Parts: sequence; structure tokens; C-alpha cells
Amino acid sequence: MDNMELKPVKGLEEWSRKQFSGNHFIYYSRKGAYAECHCAECGKKYVLRAVETEDPFKDMALDIEKPGRDMPTVCRGCKTKAIYKPARLTKSEYDYRRICFGQKIDDEHFVFRIFYAVQKTRQGQNTYYGLIEDKRIFLEKGKKPSRYDFYGRWHQSNVGENWYYIIHPKTYREIAKTGMFKYVPVVPSIMDHWRDDCGLIDYYIAAARYPDFEMIIKLGLTEYADNLVRKIPVNPNPRGKKVEDRLRINKDRVKSLIAHKGTKKVLEIYQLERRLGKHWTEEELGIINELSENTYSTDWEKASKVLKHISPIRLKNYMKKQKMWIPGEKFNYRERQRRQDLRREYYDYISMRINEGYDMTNDVILFPTDFRRRRDEMILMVEKARMDKRKTEVLEKFPKVKTKYRRLSEKYSAAAGGYIIRPAKDAAEIVEEGRILHHCVGGDGYLRSHNDGRSFILFLRKADKKDIPLITIEIRGEEIVQWYGGYDKKPNKKLIDAWLRTYVEELKKRSKKKKSVRKCTKNVQKIQKTA
Repeated sequence: MDNMELKPVKGLEEWSRKQFSGNHFIYYSRKGAYAECHCAECGKKYVLRAVETEDPFKDMALDIEKPGRDMPTVCRGCKTKAIYKPARLTKSEYDYRRICFGQKIDDEHFVFRIFYAVQKTRQGQNTYYGLIEDKRIFLEKGKKPSRYDFYGRWHQSNVGENWYYIIHPKTYREIAKTGMFKYVPVVPSIMDHWRDDCGLIDYYIAAARYPDFEMIIKLGLTEYADNLVRKIPVNPNPRGKKVEDRLRINKDRVKSLIAHKGTKKVLEIYQLERRLGKHWTEEELGIINELSENTYSTDWEKASKVLKHISPIRLKNYMKKQKMWIPGEKFNYRERQRRQDLRREYYDYISMRINEGYDMTNDVILFPTDFRRRRDEMILMVEKARMDKRKTEVLEKFPKVKTKYRRLSEKYSAAAGGYIIRPAKDAAEIVEEGRILHHCVGGDGYLRSHNDGRSFILFLRKADKKDIPLITIEIRGEEIVQWYGGYDKKPNKKLIDAWLRTYVEELKKRSKKKKSVRKCTKNVQKIQKTA
């Protein structure tokens, strides 16, 4: 909902001052037997006798007290409890509090208003108190909250709140008067920790956003409600009319979930069961529960795809056979890590089979004898199909790479010391070079540069292994921009650098020779014309 003008809060400024109780200061300055005092709260100045004087009757009107740093006292003017601070040594003091005040708009709208209460104390001046409204959080039944920050004027913001707030007591009365919170428990005992920080705001945000929030708590799904408050993803269905539909689980799992208090892990397993259209036995649920504990959260989605096509018991038996996982047994860290990696590879294998459209009812596909070898074969097949598509695209997109090959070959090709160097024949060859050596030369940037003639890609290879990629070079004119081997490394750096320096010197000699030949040809043509 849009931001709006709200009624001022009566007595809020006076109440906020009390939150600084005990932080009042009296600045003192010792002058011989006397102490000059200044109360920063009321501004009164007065003198004390710090020690007994020779003529006590002369100063009978003065109180006797010897001020000391951080010593408690009472102001002689306003009678306020305060603390002594030495005037010459004390800098200005600054303190603030965050005040939260909840205000009813109507039965389906509520707002939390966040104020900054500030206290500034400076030597020679009275204490300054300020109250500034900084944020507003509007709640509307069945919708996400709308947040506003004040920067000269109100601006909508998506920034969440994670600060400690002092809750104004009137807030609870305002909540009780709001219709959408009528039956919501006022911070139930299971969530007492929400009373201590801004979680109170998050609690009522969840109560406003999810109309069945009070039912969830009363059913005993306190862990589920806690996750809603903490904004932990639990995948609720806001359109569901029944409890099972709201939770996205089968009807007969509701009681079991209540017994577990709506724990996130149990809920995810029941949600997976309904999503896959299954109805697992208690034995199967136990297997999946143990499997989830031994699976990375990033791999759980892939594991879910496997469970769609394989029953938990058959999956357990296959994993035991392949030594990927033995339920109930504990291993040291390295062994557990090795088995987790094996399971991840198996999930990847099944995912690739599904994506390529294989028959997932075939046991030969689901339970291969050597799944790692089958997985590697699938990776090569998928990668080959992807690269073939990429090569076709770049041949059409960068055709000049091929047409320039002959001219560039005359200029840049060379052989010496057991190595040869030549330009790329076409764009597809550059892509293949990048794939084999695992570097970025196959990207559109290098291909476009070669195609437009800004710089060119050369291949350095061993003379007896001309078809095996070794070093990739980017050259501009007669200057080598960069060169790399596999995985962006520079093997035999000293040798290759020396070879390339000699190669560049040879290119420059070629260039000078061609220039002199062209110059001589032009002179002959001039002589022929004059003759």
C-alpha cells in the first residue's frame, strides 16, 4: 500500500527520554577547596565545597562533596540522579536508541514505525534530546510488507530489518485492536526469543502475510511457523484452502508432521513425496531421511530426480553395491567425502540420461555396472553435440577468418627448432583450440578481433605433432600480445619466450624485405613509363 500521513504519537517523546535514564551528566571543575558544577540535564550551575575550609561558618550554605570521575550523585537543582564527569577531560557524549511503535490503521492494515531517539551532551550546554522517524513498515492482510525509508521525503525500500528495537508498550494494545491479529497468539512461548529484537516485527509480518498463521501455531507446527518468521524457504502454497494443500503434502502426512512440529527437513521429504506422486512406506521414508542427511543441499534437487524413477529401497541396494553409501554406518571425513562425490556423479549421470530423453524404466540405464564410465561417455557425447552446434554458429558468424587464412599463412607461417607456427584456418578451429586447452580463445571477443583484422590467433605446435594443440598466440602486426598453453598456464616459459623473440625478429626482417621489393618494383615501373 502507498505511504500515507499518520497520526502523531502522544507522549512518545517523553517516553523515549526515559530510555536514557541514568545517563545524565554533571560536569565539574576543581578550583582549590571548591568545585564548580554544571548539570547538563537542567542547566543549573552551583558550587560545592570539595574539602573542609579554615572558616567553615563562612561557607555553611555550600554542600560538602568531593566530585570524582564517574562517581554517582544527585543534581542540587533538578534532583536528578547523574554521574560526575571532569569538564576539561570529557568530550561530547552521543547516544541513541531505536524505538518501535506499532499503530493500527484499520482491521486489515497495520504499520510499524521506527524512530531514532537521540541524546547529545556537551560541556557548557544542556542535554539535547531528539526524536526522528526513520522507517515505516506497512502490513496488509495476505500480502508482502511495504517498507519506506525517510530521505528528506518517504521512499519505498526493500531493505529488511535486523536491528534491536525497544518496543513501545502501546504497540501490544494496538495489535490486539487490529482484526487480522485477533486470534494470533501474542508471541507464543516457543518463540520468546522474538520478543527481544526486531523479530517481533518479523513475527507479525508473517502473521499478516499468511492468513492461516494462527492455525499453524495452534496445530503445533511451531518449527514451520518459526521458519515463516525467519523467512527460511518452506514452499507454502498461499492458494491452498486445506492444511495439506497449504503445506503441499499428502493428507495422511499432516499428523506425522505435527508430531515433528513442522520440522523443515521432514516437511521437505513429505513435499517431495507429493510432488513425485508417490506414497512411501516408513522404511522408505527412513532411507530418504538418512540419504538427505548425507547429501549436499545443492545436490538434493538432482537426488529428487533420481527418486522419481527409482524406489528408495532399490536405490539403497544399488548404492551399497557400488559402495557409494552404506546406511547407518559412519566414516572418517575423507571416506565420507569420497562417497558423497560418488553419489554426486551418479546423480549427474541420471540427470543427463533424463535430459537426453532416455527410457528411464530400463534397469540397464538406471543401474549400470560401471556408472562412472557411462557418465564420462555421456559427458563426451553431450559436449560433442554442444561443440558441433557452436562450430556451426561461429563459421556463419565469422566467415572472414577462413578467407584470410591464405594471406595470413604467407605472412606468419614458420618452422624452426622442432616447432611450427601458423594462423587458424577458420573460426571452428579456434573454438576447438580453446576447448582442448581449456582457455577463453574460443570466445566471441577473440573471434571478432581476428575476423575484423585487429589481431590474429596463431597456433604453435611441435613439428612431429602438428594436429595436437600446444600453445595459442595472439599477435597484432609484428607484436605478440599474449600467449598461453593449457589451462591459461605457460609451460617451458623461457624456451617459448626465446623462440618467439627469434620469430618476431624474423617477421620484422620479412616485412623490411617485402617493403624493399615493393619499392624496387615501383622504381622499375617509373623507369618503364618514362622510357
